[in-house]
Amino acid sequence: MSDIEPAREPTVQILSVQREGMQRVTFRDRDRLESIVNLPARTKTTLTEWFTYNTENEDGKNLTYLDFPSEYVWYADRRTWKARQNSKSSIGRLAYVHPTSGELGFFELQTINNNFYPTYRAACEALGLLGDDREWETAIEEACVSATSVELRFLFSYILIHCKVSNPSRLWSKYWKEMSHDIPDRVSEMTHISNNHLRDAELQGYKLYELEIILTNCGKSLNQFGLPAPPQGLLHQLANRFVMEERNYNRQALMREKNESVPKLNNEQRKIYDLIMNANIRNTQELIFVYGHGGTGKTFLWNTIISSLRCEGKIVLAVASSGIASLLLPSGRTAHSRFKLPLELTEQSLCRITKNTQLSKLLADTHLIIWDEAPMNDRRCFEALDRSLRDILDAPDSLFGGKSMLLGGDFRQTLPVKKGASKTEIISSCISESVLWAAFKVFTLKENMRLARPDC
Repeated sequence: MSDIEPAREPTVQILSVQREGMQRVTFRDRDRLESIVNLPARTKTTLTEWFTYNTENEDGKNLTYLDFPSEYVWYADRRTWKARQNSKSSIGRLAYVHPTSGELGFFELQTINNNFYPTYRAACEALGLLGDDREWETAIEEACVSATSVELRFLFSYILIHCKVSNPSRLWSKYWKEMSHDIPDRVSEMTHISNNHLRDAELQGYKLYELEIILTNCGKSLNQFGLPAPPQGLLHQLANRFVMEERNYNRQALMREKNESVPKLNNEQRKIYDLIMNANIRNTQELIFVYGHGGTGKTFLWNTIISSLRCEGKIVLAVASSGIASLLLPSGRTAHSRFKLPLELTEQSLCRITKNTQLSKLLADTHLIIWDEAPMNDRRCFEALDRSLRDILDAPDSLFGGKSMLLGGDFRQTLPVKKGASKTEIISSCISESVLWAAFKVFTLKENMRLARPDC
């Protein structure tokens, strides 16, 4: 049998296909990384140079990428295409790619009907190459008429798991609210706090957590469908009733209160207000004592600052030395109740708060502590809180653990009550005699706002 000469013509030109910037690069072990990255020739492929040739030349534009080797030769050593000089032909071979009109660059691949799409997937959707989600949208919309939020969550999860959803993120964005109507009531039941005012971000977080549980039971996860994970601190916040209480405010109502109150501040009040708000913006500490007789607008200033910070979602702990005074502050508490101050004080007293408890985490999240009628409390109350905050917040060198303190009151009113104490002993127990006093900025309110403007 005579030898059969294997067929060698026409030659086959392998044509590469890759995404922009995703070329394969070959190199030797001894090559330096800098030389590999900085050598443009190594990143040139048959595809990128076909784009380049069509950009710089008019001839050849009538040929598709697959037919280009029939009239042009690829010089691998020079990484370039040249017009064929002889009559021999070549055929191109590439992996299967859905035929299109013949783009001349990566930009054109993502441009459909003169509209640029940020991703290739979006461009494919615009071309109709991917199935749309109208069927799943219709199913959810029909279910919204009669299904509960829990049933909608299960339906949404099963659609993700068992159906071909082309864009889960868009489906989630469109229907997450319909699946969340029961969340506020459930949070209220868990925290024993009625009338929860949850923001959209918080509602989404709880909803994502519910979905993650359903998907996990089916061996899936939110990440597999390109959906965001629940916020890391969400469950800890939910478990902490103290934090939930201090964040459970109607922020729109607080914003209205702020907008109404701030213009009514006089110059003395506004100076203190600006110091506190600037410290909030810069995340720095302010230690301030506001001295003022009755009617000078201390309580009005406290409430304005409280509404201004709480409408931003910041935690402000409002306390007073007496129960009557605490009633004038929104969500006010007595200092002994809030900080677990001991009734029998010593020079080394500490608050009865331990680390990693709900109350300690509340203090860690607190932005400002307002303490009204401070002169009525023994200086050792403030010193006990100072020592406790340094320990709880792991800030041994920072007064009050780095937390801002706004104290106020009138030294001409009731001072600390000490049974059988002399005048000297009572004065020595005042906050002004504490080692902490030197760190406080003292401001005085002199204008009687109660007479000039009863609402202030």
